[in-house]
Amino acid sequence: MHTSTLHRPLRLPSFFVALLLLFANAAIANQCDWGDADLNGRPLPDKGPTDVSIRLYILDITSIHDVDQSFVADVFFKAEWQDPRLAHDNPEPCSADITQIWTPVLQLINRRNIERIREPEVLVSPNGDVAFILRSYGDFSFYADLTDFPFDEQQLAFRVVSSYGKDEVQLVSGPEKVGIEERLSVANWNVSFDHIRSLIHYVPPVDKHLVRMDILLNAERRAGYYSWQQILPLFLVVMMTWVVFWIPHEYVPPRVGLAATAMLTLIAYRFAMSSVLPPIAYLTRLDIFIVGASILVYAGLATTVSVSYFCERNNEALADRINRTARWLSPLLLVIVAGYAFFW
Repeated sequence: MHTSTLHRPLRLPSFFVALLLLFANAAIANQCDWGDADLNGRPLPDKGPTDVSIRLYILDITSIHDVDQSFVADVFFKAEWQDPRLAHDNPEPCSADITQIWTPVLQLINRRNIERIREPEVLVSPNGDVAFILRSYGDFSFYADLTDFPFDEQQLAFRVVSSYGKDEVQLVSGPEKVGIEERLSVANWNVSFDHIRSLIHYVPPVDKHLVRMDILLNAERRAGYYSWQQILPLFLVVMMTWVVFWIPHEYVPPRVGLAATAMLTLIAYRFAMSSVLPPIAYLTRLDIFIVGASILVYAGLATTVSVSYFCERNNEALADRINRTARWLSPLLLVIVAGYAFFW
């Protein structure tokens, strides 16, 4: 099976898919008839595994729920294989009942809730080529790692499994058989084809190894919203405390008031952000920056109070030394916190 990522996947206009579905509708006018022949066995079992070609076209991805580890997609799925026993004399493909013939019994194992927009169709060409066609809309699961949030990338997947082992069925595909609609409905994500992975899927309850194929997509989060609406305001809140170190020592109320205002602003800001940040057990990059910024704001307030304390105790030299050190140390610490959170 081809797993190269050098080829770009097909990006076809939606009207192409509509024409393809229209052709399928026209093709099912004739019902296949093979009499009483027993066709439920695998074709040509003596010639090795049956090759089943997988095609997938993503009509739309409407949403990606990173915390729930799911995404909603509208998918056009097609599986093709060859069965010489089904060759017929009709000039056009005929429609077969899925119970009449052998099929690789495929399923998308990472599906959650699937709504079939169309019932499955099985079309048999005159030369015995079989096409299983299905269009579905629903939720699919994926593993989300939000450690790099909001500058993260996630790997979405369509996991196709046959009920047969590798000695009976071989799933084949390639980048040229995967298509993605030009414009997707999902907001704040850039979605592109990644690669195809072939592996064996083990089912412990029945102690069986099944053939499996993963069609993987790369979803890159657009971080503009988080950069301008969350990270930049947090930088400004931290920088509010720096102004305190440039106000003369004798103006105690304005110095303490400004530092306390920065602290209260940070608390209110964190309450506002709680509805936006993903509620997960581990720290993300943005969480690390928020924690670091909170410590810097608190440190600014503590420094302001300590300078006022030493001034009241007539220790102007120590108070001035602390204040001057804070002027250059505070920006340096902010750079270190931001660098550790977003670049380390």
